[in-house]
Amino acid sequence: MVMQPNFKYLVNKIDLNLPLIGVYDAPNPIKFEPLVKPKPEQTECIFKFFNDWINGKTLHITKKNYGCGGCGHWLWGLENRDRESFIKFLVDQEGLKESHKLMDQWLDTSNPYEAEHPNILIGPLIENQYQYLKTVTFFCKS
Repeated sequence: MVMQPNFKYLVNKIDLNLPLIGVYDAPNPIKFEPLVKPKPEQTECIFKFFNDWINGKTLHITKKNYGCGGCGHWLWGLENRDRESFIKFLVDQEGLKESHKLMDQWLDTSNPYEAEHPNILIGPLIENQYQYLKTVTFFCKS
């Protein structure tokens, strides 16, 4: 039996007015419809789909169609550029660390996710799919 989390208390307590977004690793994407996908052969950041998530749609990514290189690396373990240019991108464009040295050290100690199924789905919480839920993100307006 899969535990069914109840986020209502926390959502009400912090007066959250945006839906919670789940990341799922699931065998069947049909259960998450309506779906949106990155355009093949383009480097679309997963956060480009934020408004889709808020409007009840789920982003469907696979090892062959994952959006941006960072997503390909972290969710599928794909190496799509050399380490030096990856570090430069993560620091200079994404702003994820203060220096190239820190990012290099962080990469040495961080491993990509190892998917259990061929589909990663990011979108609204779906109660009957919690067995595939890996994490929940709370977005808030400032």
